[in-house]
Formats: sequence, structure tokens, C-alpha cells
Amino acid sequence: MSNFVVPGQDPMDELRRWIAEATNAGISNSAAMVLATVDRRGQPSARALMAGTRDEKSITFFSHYESPKGRDLENNPKAEGVFLWTPLERQIRVRGTVTKTTTEESDAYWMSRPKQTQLAISASSQSSIVSNHAALVESKAELEAYIGDGDVPRPASYGGYRLTPDSYEFWQGHPSDRLHFRAIYTNVSAGTWSYRVMAP
Repeated sequence: MSNFVVPGQDPMDELRRWIAEATNAGISNSAAMVLATVDRRGQPSARALMAGTRDEKSITFFSHYESPKGRDLENNPKAEGVFLWTPLERQIRVRGTVTKTTTEESDAYWMSRPKQTQLAISASSQSSIVSNHAALVESKAELEAYIGDGDVPRPASYGGYRLTPDSYEFWQGHPSDRLHFRAIYTNVSAGTWSYRVMAP
């Protein structure tokens, strides 16, 4: 397994390589990312979610548009994501701008999800207050009975986001001497990245 990133390499390719190496190392949810956003009051908020690298330039994730993260991104599209693989002593930070994916991309992702996942998403208004968990279970059961064998339509309030990074920070731990490896890629222009090694 490689320890370092490659100068001159596209950082998205390096991100994919590290995710693949984490997967091959047996780390579950190797594409999990912590996403940090900021609300209208400047209050930061962070949460873990599943991410993907579905194109050459961005990281995608899917959520409710009316969730706290959705409202944060509507107000301020700047965000930072963090991938962490503790068993490998590795971390990647990505910082950039978030935009919504196309309707077609959101529909395609929705159709790829298991029906039980679709029902759970449709039955839950993310981050809203409910009387108890049993109410959510009942809501999902009622929706399932109503849908029957039919398709579950994608809620208009649910879809994809695309984080297009303008900087990446790769961190590889070296516990033996504490001289951890840290490299920063910064976008200079379309398709061009500067590369710097930083003191840990």
C-alpha cells in the first residue's frame, strides 16, 4: 500500500486511490465523509454521510434539501469534507463549493437504492421533531402499504449535491517518529493544481 500522494497527479485520482486502498484493507464504509457547513449565524455544523466520486471533478452525496445541511448550503455553498481511515493513519480534507446535481442524476441515484431505503427516506422529514421512534416506524409502514408493489417516487425535497474541491489536504500518519506526511493541493486554474508539502 502506497504511503504518499504523487506530485503532479490529479488529486481526485489520489482520493479515489486512497478510498480503494481503505476498502481493500477491510475498512467498512470507506467512502464515509464528514461534511462541515455553516449556518446563517456563522454556527458550524458537521455530520458524517456517504459520499461518492462519480465524475472527474467532484464528490457527490445525497440528502434532503430542507435538512439543516440543505439550508446551510442554500445560504452558503462553501463546505469542507473529511475522510478519515484511522487504522491506516490517514485523512483527507477537501474544501470547495457545493451545488445541486441535475434532476436526472438524482433520479438515477434514487432508482439505484433499495426499496426499503426509499420508503424510509420518504417517510421521514429529516431532522424534524417526532413524538417518538415508533411514529417513524408507523409512518413507513403506512407508506409501504399505500405503495404496495409500485415504485416509490423520489420526493421533490430529496436529491444530490456535488462538492467541487478547490483544495485537498492529504495526511499520512507516522507514529514512530511523529513526522507525519502532509501535502496540500490547491486549484490554480481549470485542471491545474499546485502541490506543497507542509509541516505536520
